Amino acid sequence: MSSYSPVMDRLALLELVDRQRFGVEYQPIIDTSNGAVIGYEALARFFNHRGELITPLSVFQSLHDSPLMLAQVELQLKRLQIRFRPKGSTLFLNIDPHAFAVFGPAESTNVMAKMLTENENLVVELIENTDLNDAHISNEVAELMHQKGVAIALDDVGAPGTMVSLTILSNVDFIKFDRHWISGDSCQSNSMKQLFKSLIGYAQLSGKQTILEGVESAEDLAYAVKIGVDYVQGFFYKELFIQEYCGN
Repeated sequence: MSSYSPVMDRLALLELVDRQRFGVEYQPIIDTSNGAVIGYEALARFFNHRGELITPLSVFQSLHDSPLMLAQVELQLKRLQIRFRPKGSTLFLNIDPHAFAVFGPAESTNVMAKMLTENENLVVELIENTDLNDAHISNEVAELMHQKGVAIALDDVGAPGTMVSLTILSNVDFIKFDRHWISGDSCQSNSMKQLFKSLIGYAQLSGKQTILEGVESAEDLAYAVKIGVDYVQGFFYKELFIQEYCGN
């Protein structure tokens, strides 16, 4: 959630939630060594009454004004994403730490934690932190998931306007790099290229796996292979995307 998008009108948001105009898009995660699909990331999709897509960022930014509604919608989305998941594949699920925290710290009473730990072959993706409170919540989620044997990924590493919690970075199983590392002016500097290589080297030495998001071309893929990224995802594989519409 690092880029700006206008918030939704309150009435439109309430109508969307009431009618549960939710969808899910599963984007494949591809092994750079052999081109195999090793899993799918489930991404939330929202629609208006005309069936037109609404920018997910605008919905989530609006929901953050109401923690209880955010938690309710996140729980519904995760249930749908698990229900329609591609069979036989690892499922990567984005978890908003703020929504998770609404249900409380105890695994026995946190319905979202219970749902996640009762399903197999899940990887919980935590959004990169924007402040110290986010980092604290994310650490708590990561610790609870690891206690239950659920793998953790740190999402959007390197996205503009975000920061990295070193504690989380050292504890996750997957590091997901934002497309910013391969696009824009800053990625062309030698220092940024060296930093990217160093982070990948750190992952390799510490037994973590790496995923580069936003791969859109054969050139992007070739660079990912060259630099040693384990997996990629993005619109280069659009023909493999799976969509499900779940609303009324």
